[in-house]
Amino acid sequence: MRKLIPILALALSAQVFASDFDLKATMKQMKVEFKNAAQATEISQMQSSVANLSKLVEQSKRGDYPPEKFDIYFEGFSKLSVALDSVEAKLESGDLAAAKEALQKVDHLREEYHDKRNPSIWSKLFG
Repeated sequence: MRKLIPILALALSAQVFASDFDLKATMKQMKVEFKNAAQATEISQMQSSVANLSKLVEQSKRGDYPPEKFDIYFEGFSKLSVALDSVEAKLESGDLAAAKEALQKVDHLREEYHDKRNPSIWSKLFG
């Protein structure tokens, strides 16, 4: 019985750490998948990267964020999902060029929401 308690404690702590969400690591992986999608030369390559990116966005929606930033994060991830759905639709229709053009919306959203998440000192001072 004494050996069982430490084993259970270890198992439970591992489960707690496994459920932690690392936004920074997820964002790094999103950057990799975006880059792969943007550089894809075939529809299947781009579909794979966009599908991975969509999964990462869905995981990010379930992250635990500070209450004062939750709405911004959720709004941004929701808009990303819509933009990625548009990219996927263009890929399904076989139009790689249109999909790459639609992927630019994803990049614009990244810039917009990174600015909202970490506003510059100038925007804080002057609005």
